[in-house]
Amino acid sequence: METKILLSKDFCKMDAIRYVASRYGTTPEKVLKHYFVQTGIVQSENEGNDGYELKSNELALFHDLGVQPTVIEIR
Repeated sequence: METKILLSKDFCKMDAIRYVASRYGTTPEKVLKHYFVQTGIVQSENEGNDGYELKSNELALFHDLGVQPTVIEIR
């Protein structure tokens, strides 16, 4: 099953999200996907294979920034 998440590109440009991504050596797009998987918004077959887990303050930051998908498609 494939999941497609549509999210405003503006989130990827936010300094806070770019900073969190750089802490884990990944891209803003991948750290946002990781956020959705870790919070249970979407499920991934590769869950846990990123080698990191977002800390509670980072999860709270993303939540406070209003990071929410506009559309989730499951095929």
